[in-house]
Amino acid sequence: MTVCTKRCKIVTLIIVTVCLLTIGISVVSLCETLYHQILRKELTITNASTGYELWKETPIPMYLKLYLFNWTNAQEVLRNWSIKPIFKECGPVTYYQKRIWHFEPDLSVGTLQDNITNLNVIAATAAYFVRKKPIYVQKIASFFIDLKEKELVQTKTVAEWTFDGYEDKLLTLLGKLNISNFDIPSDKFGWFYGRNNSETYDGNFTMYTGTDNIDLLGIFNKWNGASWTGDYSSYCGVVNGTSGELWPPVKKYDRVAIFSPDLCSTIWLSHQTNYSNETVGLVGKKYIGTDFNFDNGTKYPEQKCFTNNEPFPSGVRDVSACKFGAPAFVSYPHFYLANTKYNSSINGMHPDKDKHEFFIVLEPNTGIPLEVRATMQLNLLIEPIHSLNMFKNVKTTFIPMFWFAQTAELTEKLGSIGALLIFISIYLTLRKAWVSKEEERLLSETS
Repeated sequence: MTVCTKRCKIVTLIIVTVCLLTIGISVVSLCETLYHQILRKELTITNASTGYELWKETPIPMYLKLYLFNWTNAQEVLRNWSIKPIFKECGPVTYYQKRIWHFEPDLSVGTLQDNITNLNVIAATAAYFVRKKPIYVQKIASFFIDLKEKELVQTKTVAEWTFDGYEDKLLTLLGKLNISNFDIPSDKFGWFYGRNNSETYDGNFTMYTGTDNIDLLGIFNKWNGASWTGDYSSYCGVVNGTSGELWPPVKKYDRVAIFSPDLCSTIWLSHQTNYSNETVGLVGKKYIGTDFNFDNGTKYPEQKCFTNNEPFPSGVRDVSACKFGAPAFVSYPHFYLANTKYNSSINGMHPDKDKHEFFIVLEPNTGIPLEVRATMQLNLLIEPIHSLNMFKNVKTTFIPMFWFAQTAELTEKLGSIGALLIFISIYLTLRKAWVSKEEERLLSETS
């Protein structure tokens, strides 16, 4: 009978330990490989993937909350522009989104028939269009503005301001004249008129499916067939970012980008902190909108291409080229994070980080949005134009028209999609023995 000596036992122990370590490392490596294969299979956009089903029709409830500004002392200001305009925030007017925006009266303050007084959008747009034209052109424009429009302000219902729209005599006339570079819809005007149930309103997008590179999942490559919007110079006009609904894994990203067709440009969000969603028991990375987005190039030189050579203080982005030539400028709500000059020229603005901060919380390994609050305000610029009767006495002012908060939060029931994604994927992987290696494909989506 052979007896294992002490030396033999030590050698045997070392051999067994090495074998166990090798097996353990192999198992961990195999699990990690399987884990990434599962993520790739279920998150990428293919006809059979979970990611495709979620992207095609998101199950996460999405709401649009609109806050319209009512110009309460409009008549006094029109008589004397030394008086500060006063604006009262009205709302929210809440809509539930599922292709069609449905009004939610129980989640709203007021009704769609409430009256709101604010700037005459069509008159302001016509004036802005001719502001740098020859005097004789401005005189002609002044004649038609005075003929078709009653005054610089108008009162319309919430429904007319938003989705229903309203008819306007000057708008109809401009449509008939077919003016070059003044391509504006001519039947009705409303901030969201024509958007409901439209699959083409936002244009056509081409995005990466993530099939060959999961880090490109959901990122737009083109908008309306082009990789550059044409509305801004340099990088400001590059089509970049996601829609805000579909994301790649963001574990290694300190910044993420959302491309907005309403802005014809990209909004950048910076990682602030990790955020625990107690409802679904998942931890995500919280990305917020900072002063970078609406800087005029003073603090962030690369942002100067958004200004279109207009020397306005930081806090707004000129989107006039994106909005049919209207004097449209976007900001955070109530000019949050903007230069104090904007709020000092009017009354009624109360910027609040807790209410007005733009943020999104993403699960880092899957990119699944856990919570979203996208906030933005639309403002119209009016300036004195001495050849236009209606505008010759006005004071240069950014008039706040409305702000919105588009919100979404993963519910406890839907949280299981993220929490159980890996386990579902294991089942599908073992069942179908998925194998795929192909070049990155682009998928065209019609919004």
